[in-house]
Amino acid sequence: MARRRYRIGGNAQVVDFVEKEYVGLVKLYALRILLELNGHKEFIDSDNDLTKDTLSYFLELYEFIEKDSQEYTRAQLLQTLQEQYKTLLKNEPKEEQTPLYKNIVKLQKYISLQKDEMRIITFFVLVKQYEVLEQATDLLGSELNFTQTLRFIGKILHISQKKMEKIIGKSVLFHSGFVSIDKGRRNTLEMNIDFLNRSIPDKLFNPSKNIFDLFIDAFCKIDKPTLQLEDFSHIKKDLKILLPYLKKAIKKKQEGVNILFYGKPGTGKTELAKLMAKTLKRELFEVSYIDEDGESIDGAQRLKAYKTAQLFLEKNDAILLYDEAEDIFQSSAGFFLFAPPSRQRDKAWINRMLESNKVPTIWITNNINSIDPAIVRRFDYALELPIPPVSKRKKILKKYTFDILDERTLQTLAKEENIAPALISRAAKVVSSLDAPKKDKEFIHILNNTLKAQGYKEISLNTAASLPSFYDPAFINSSTDLGVLSKGIERNPNARLCLYGPPGTGKSAFGKYIAELLGKPFILKKGSDLISMWVGGTEKNIANAFEEAKNENAVLVFDEVDSFLQDRSSAQRNWEVTQVNEMLVQMENFDGVFIATTNLMDNLDKASIRRFDLKLEFGYLKSEQAYKLFCVYAKEMGIKEYKKQKEVFASLSKLTPGDFQAIKRQSRFHPIGSAKEFVERLKEEVALKGESGEKTMGFLAR
Repeated sequence: MARRRYRIGGNAQVVDFVEKEYVGLVKLYALRILLELNGHKEFIDSDNDLTKDTLSYFLELYEFIEKDSQEYTRAQLLQTLQEQYKTLLKNEPKEEQTPLYKNIVKLQKYISLQKDEMRIITFFVLVKQYEVLEQATDLLGSELNFTQTLRFIGKILHISQKKMEKIIGKSVLFHSGFVSIDKGRRNTLEMNIDFLNRSIPDKLFNPSKNIFDLFIDAFCKIDKPTLQLEDFSHIKKDLKILLPYLKKAIKKKQEGVNILFYGKPGTGKTELAKLMAKTLKRELFEVSYIDEDGESIDGAQRLKAYKTAQLFLEKNDAILLYDEAEDIFQSSAGFFLFAPPSRQRDKAWINRMLESNKVPTIWITNNINSIDPAIVRRFDYALELPIPPVSKRKKILKKYTFDILDERTLQTLAKEENIAPALISRAAKVVSSLDAPKKDKEFIHILNNTLKAQGYKEISLNTAASLPSFYDPAFINSSTDLGVLSKGIERNPNARLCLYGPPGTGKSAFGKYIAELLGKPFILKKGSDLISMWVGGTEKNIANAFEEAKNENAVLVFDEVDSFLQDRSSAQRNWEVTQVNEMLVQMENFDGVFIATTNLMDNLDKASIRRFDLKLEFGYLKSEQAYKLFCVYAKEMGIKEYKKQKEVFASLSKLTPGDFQAIKRQSRFHPIGSAKEFVERLKEEVALKGESGEKTMGFLAR
């Protein structure tokens, strides 16, 4: 804040020190300090010299400034000051007559202010604005405590001590922190008084069109949403509860209304808050996390800002948003589960805060584990914002990318769970500035940079998104006729299957085939997608996967299910039991097609095995199946004279559909010259399994 300093000397006029609209009022304050509070004792020293040049010129004491101090007496100086004061009182200036006071009146829309409170604000602003008034207040002493400061302010403004104490004790003006008097230090009056932020005096003095600029260090109005409520249809059940509840609570002016949103960054928590406020026809304000200089605000400052926002927005049709709530609610339940708490020194105070807030508040955190469960229970509604389902992600992608991506790219990106809406919009913003006709590669490159920084795997458009055109369940060696089974599932799409057998035998591919047969989306979750390092994380991931499949009406496949569905009878840790229990509960409640695959059937929990409607073993290809599949791949790859290799397959075992697919991928960079070479590579694949794959005779036959 720039203090107004003006020229001294010559025939300086009072308007050289203070704008004409404020001359009378500033002079009134200064003379009261000098005469009623005995400030003259410091203003006039023992040699009759004036100690404050700026104040002396402002009070137009030219005859005393220009004379030698021996040519006048202290009494003459005081008489001149008293005559000025007497003249001034004949037409006593009032705070209400200043432009500043009229600006302060605008605050009354948001906060109840009494006349004396508005006069206090006016005085505080003028002390901060004008050096002459600062010099006058300095005459009262340099080591004033809180009580002395309060008493002097009352006397300068002619407000009784009793009234000043009442204002301090009950006024929203002070409780909100909009103005304050330092209680911890001894200093001059000017140093002891303060505002919520240092720019408020200037902003009140020269008001902007937006009154909320005054509170930029405490709260600010949020922009309008860019999404629609239908973009959150994956949480429609929650919205059917939340919106009516908030509407009724607002109508009844209910206190202690607090909603908690949590989930991964970028899932749309802030955007949902915007949409809810818009739907309820309320303005949304956010508690600031940076000040007007761009510096971050710590938890204690933000709590003060939150309190200010609550008090100032109480009369406004508002909803308050507090993002990054963990900075005040953070508990010991972080990475070290038994570490001492870093905050929450007074949980009772936090509880009272959540019970008494007048403005409904939406709290947001990316890390629910950082908030003590005892605090979580205090929220009216705790909602996890999941990554949107595939269909919704595709719509969001299309909307944000303005049709710059082709269908294949959209389909691939939509399947990536780690691509949140916020990540999409930022990548689209960068890509939109490029002149390239096709921007798919650039878009994915930007996404991959961020995904890599977040520790997630990068996206590749080269991964097979669908089954080969020649896929046929007849190429799977199973004890059940998969063609008949597929038609049965098509008639009654409610099944829980456990497919087991060696790697590459086509278990996951069969799940994809069922999805295509039913015309449903296909969701594949590997063990690495589900297992979490956090306690309770695996259970949550299992529940989320089933919920996603339910929302998408998709066929759900859990691959490598043995990695988290181990036999509970041999469990050594509690979480090994709870994740199996969660799996069983979700299976029971899922009304769709669920397929679990495993290479290690013997390791699975026995109770979970019983919950599957059908257990199917997928074995190595029979000789005839292997030969027919060889012919299909050879033809697809343009290899001639492949039929001459039929006899080889009579003695070649342990082949799987995965072996053929691996060789086809290999051929892209290591071409196959003949059918015989194709067979040799198949033998190499089998040899890597630990055996030659050649069938033996007699008692050695298997």
